[in-house]
Amino acid sequence: MKKWLKENIFVKDMFIYILIAALIFYIPVWALGFFGIVTSDSWYFGGAVAWVLFWAGPFTPTIPIIFAIAVFLKQLVKRIRGDKE
Repeated sequence: MKKWLKENIFVKDMFIYILIAALIFYIPVWALGFFGIVTSDSWYFGGAVAWVLFWAGPFTPTIPIIFAIAVFLKQLVKRIRGDKE
């Protein structure tokens, strides 16, 4: 387990994967905000704020989900590049 953590989590490029995963996780916020700007309808902004407030709650698995997406992206990139372990 320690070896896997050192090779996959505790590396410099994982920061970029975490940022990309956070952007993916918050796609509904970006979409609702965009629709709110385009249509000038406050309902979309309310939906975006509700999404953020819900996932910022204390009993939601936001961070583990973002880490899981980041690890998935890293493994996908590794598989596409053809890197062998």
